[in-house]
Amino acid sequence: MPNQAEGLYNSGARIISVASGKGGVGKTVVAVNLSIVLQERGYRVLLFDADAGFANAEILMGVTPKFTLKDFLKKKVDMNEVIFKTPYGVELISSGMDVDDLITFNVEDKGRVMNELRKIGEDYDYIVFDFPPGFNEQLERFYLNSDHVLVLTAAEPTALVNAYTFVKILVLKGLEPVTFHVVMNMVKDLKEGRKAIEKFSSVVNRFIGVSFDSTHVMKFEPAVKDSVSRQIPFVIFRKTCQPSLAIHGIADKITNKVVAKRLSFIERIKILFGMG
Repeated sequence: MPNQAEGLYNSGARIISVASGKGGVGKTVVAVNLSIVLQERGYRVLLFDADAGFANAEILMGVTPKFTLKDFLKKKVDMNEVIFKTPYGVELISSGMDVDDLITFNVEDKGRVMNELRKIGEDYDYIVFDFPPGFNEQLERFYLNSDHVLVLTAAEPTALVNAYTFVKILVLKGLEPVTFHVVMNMVKDLKEGRKAIEKFSSVVNRFIGVSFDSTHVMKFEPAVKDSVSRQIPFVIFRKTCQPSLAIHGIADKITNKVVAKRLSFIERIKILFGMG
């Protein structure tokens, strides 16, 4: 159940941005399963699938929304028809377009999206944005105005370098979010994985000056691959596997963290779409 203290400072949905320095590290898998765990705890959750290239969130949940945000912008449907109710209680918006297209739409279209998000923002406790991998300048306002940013990486050198670069760019641009979390996915040995993420965190702190609010390790598990094949999220398919427990650990840190918001939800939505 939601923490009672949250009602004292919650003015609209809190924004969780799930990002990664490169593809193939399980970013969307984490976004989907985290959304479900938050919903199971009694929170109202909207998952915004902004990684439109592959519609991965839909595939992982085994659903096919009839309409996307693109249909709304083309004035074919209302926003309530775009919001898809999944079997897991999480509601889903599929963008149906690249983020660049969404951000650079004309003022009238931005205004329509902003007004709809303002309306629905009060209906949710969390909006989880699943963004494309890599740093995207069009997303700078989203990173900055997030309550939580989860950076996904893996233990392989390329993934670590890309995650380090992603964090460094955010900080150099002054885009450090309110709370910063890092998740190292697909480790073969938990002990070695914890050592690797501790070393990564230490390097980030030493050379970038950032201390992560929490660090998490997810073990490589055949159950995760099976869940993808079955199109059933692993927190449902295998509730007690290590990755499921790790997702609950991430949810613990997010829901127990009191975030002092700098702006109201609607003010941040204006900024996100360049209208503030």
